[in-house]
Amino acid sequence: MHKGYHGTIKVNTKDYSLFGTILFIDEEIAYNGRTFAELDENFRKAVENHIQLCKENGQEPPFSE
Repeated sequence: MHKGYHGTIKVNTKDYSLFGTILFIDEEIAYNGRTFAELDENFRKAVENHIQLCKENGQEPPFSE
């Protein structure tokens, strides 16, 4: 969880990479990583980008910081 946002964690068993999507928003925003630390970092970046895009479009982000 980051700033009220939740995401999924899935494993690609072919190459053991990790990926996920942000939950409970209208868009489908994905992130990935080779380790849990990298996945978490990319999830946080995806959330920050989503919040920034909401603000640039004059919309309130769906979750409070």
